[in-house]
Amino acid sequence: MVTQEIPSATMEQCITLEDRRAFMMLSIEERRRLLERQAEAMAEQYESEIETSEREEWQGGDIVEF
Repeated sequence: MVTQEIPSATMEQCITLEDRRAFMMLSIEERRRLLERQAEAMAEQYESEIETSEREEWQGGDIVEF
């Protein structure tokens, strides 16, 4: 069986309807494999030192209610 390569989307890209349909035509195992790979990539991004320091900067500090 030949699988189609679904282009990965970045934050600047929009996923087209054709891309969504192509994804849905894949087997459930292939969809899960692709989603797992995307989740791992996003986890790496959010756990990076730069992202962590930025998040701590805007989330840190005291809670002030007015």
